[in-house]
Amino acid sequence: MNKCNRWIIKFFGVFAIILFVWTTYYFGYTYVKLVTQPKDTHSTSPSTSERERFLLTLDKIEFWTCQMGVFNSEKNANKEKERLQQLGWDAQVISKDPFVVAIGFAYAKDELLGIQELLKEGGMVTVPKLMINPERAFQIRGTGAKKTAEILKGVNTYLNTPYATRESILPQFENLMLTTSHGLTNLHEASLSMIKAERTLPVDMRKIMSLRLYGEYLSAIEVLKS
Repeated sequence: MNKCNRWIIKFFGVFAIILFVWTTYYFGYTYVKLVTQPKDTHSTSPSTSERERFLLTLDKIEFWTCQMGVFNSEKNANKEKERLQQLGWDAQVISKDPFVVAIGFAYAKDELLGIQELLKEGGMVTVPKLMINPERAFQIRGTGAKKTAEILKGVNTYLNTPYATRESILPQFENLMLTTSHGLTNLHEASLSMIKAERTLPVDMRKIMSLRLYGEYLSAIEVLKS
């Protein structure tokens, strides 16, 4: 009887040791695994550039321009634009489907009269056209997202400011362009040219140059959309 009890005690003793070793191994492994692996095994930690996101809302821009031609083909529209530029006119393609080639940027139809007279003297007949660029919203991601948004918002505000009151926002706009680094090279150059024109050129020339700034603004938006 005593011999049987000793075997039973030995059996449970061995079982207890095996259970202890197994438990220690299992829970010890599980603890290390939980500490060393990422919290979410299905996603990786985003880079700094991926984490930088900025929601940008751009106000509607409404203006009048001198329509020089309407084309179904972008190629033909660009040919007309180049032809007019060779004649000394700062023409721009400002819409798609159809492609509209135009000169000038004004806030009322009668503000185009001076440009129309200049074009008439050059033998060109134009049609005043109202253009509306709707409000747009984007989520910009990547390095410099906030700075890019500030540039586009600044140009949007500038283009929505009538010529008579642009002088009041010119220092702020200039400071934005001179202190903010970004990759929108053409938009940046057009903005600096426009700032200089505001201080040196008559209003009709500024109306013509403003359409170039608007054209570069549209191009920058297309880059964001793509």
